[in-house]
Amino acid sequence: MSYMDMRLGTLQFLPVKENTGMLAQSVAGKIELVPTEWIWQYWGRDVSPEADLMDGTIVSREVLWENILSEGLHEPLIMRVGLRNKKFRLESGNHRIQVFHEHGVEMLPLTVQVREECGPHLADVMTDATHNFDAGDEFLIHEITDEYMAPSAVFRSLGKR
Repeated sequence: MSYMDMRLGTLQFLPVKENTGMLAQSVAGKIELVPTEWIWQYWGRDVSPEADLMDGTIVSREVLWENILSEGLHEPLIMRVGLRNKKFRLESGNHRIQVFHEHGVEMLPLTVQVREECGPHLADVMTDATHNFDAGDEFLIHEITDEYMAPSAVFRSLGKR
């Protein structure tokens, strides 16, 4: 079952909106439901307190949660990995992970963006947080074969058993 037709209580995960066409094409078939507790370990603790909605409106986490309940979730969370510097971080979804964790959502849609480098020093970061985690031997891959990949194909701890 894909995240697009998954229901968790009153939370509905919906297809990526049409106006994000490039992301939708890039992640098609590369999104998996991942335990919230796994993602929770890797969010940016110093992210700004306010979140932004898809239209760019800045809101509190409470309003973000209300918006997700009424509008659905249109994009997966994105974990970015850097194969050369062996780092990874939650690049997109640092506010959403907080509200999902707070409200007990058990599984979340996640995709992995694969790059040579990962970190807050890059020009194209999607968050203002400065977190970065050492991968150790967590990566299952050693070269970029696609910009986006399924989490279980990248992370040893999520690999299919």
